[in-house]
Amino acid sequence: MLQIQMGWDDLPYQWVAAGYMGAINTGKTICGALYGATAFLGALHGDRGDAPSGANNARRMAAGAAVESLFRGFIDRFGATECLQLTGCDWTSDEDRARYDHERIYETRCAKYIAYALSVCLERAYRSDA
Repeated sequence: MLQIQMGWDDLPYQWVAAGYMGAINTGKTICGALYGATAFLGALHGDRGDAPSGANNARRMAAGAAVESLFRGFIDRFGATECLQLTGCDWTSDEDRARYDHERIYETRCAKYIAYALSVCLERAYRSDA
């Protein structure tokens, strides 16, 4: 959705997070909404030059500040960033993966996390300093 909203070409963005479910399946990772928002904020602040920017590049620093603000706000609202703590599901457990679907945790919990991350990204996208 954000890629469309920003008018960015499909490639390479469509594959940026293709493998993240592998990380979730380890049971030890951050919420996927945060992962996606971090990637978006990095792309939003990127200088889109031909070469990587330096570590102290102002746009890189702005991206870091935006992601820090995202995470701090997320922690203030939800108390944690890790999928296990947020959902109560250990993705290494077949039982917990089944419970995630059966109890519709994606609706009762994850939808709130996605909505928050999306709102932060959209707000940033329309700021003049983004």
